[in-house]
Amino acid sequence: DPVLVGAMQWRATVTAGEFTPQGVANLLWALATMGERADRELLEAMQRRATATAGEFNPQDIANVLWALAVMGEGVDGSLDGLIDRLAARVPEFCDQFTKEAKSQLHQWLLSCELDLVSGA
Repeated sequence: DPVLVGAMQWRATVTAGEFTPQGVANLLWALATMGERADRELLEAMQRRATATAGEFNPQDIANVLWALAVMGEGVDGSLDGLIDRLAARVPEFCDQFTKEAKSQLHQWLLSCELDLVSGA
């Protein structure tokens, strides 16, 4: 339901400062899983919140956010580089803690990065 998704995105945008890292990850994961794209205002709000709390993200949160951004095709234009860089920099820290599913998500994200480089995006 587009009205419900729009209302959810608006509410998340105005309350973004209250989101935990898991909340940011769950919201972006849910949108990507539903085949929805986050609107620009929501992405900017989630980027601000996630960048401010990047040190608190656990391995699953990191995998979910990077995967969701790849699935939604976000970050290709460089607008989310700060967020992506902060989370990606933490991946080596958790190498031995990622679940098989999280590793699969990270693999999909890495493939999307490679495809962006090849396509010149």
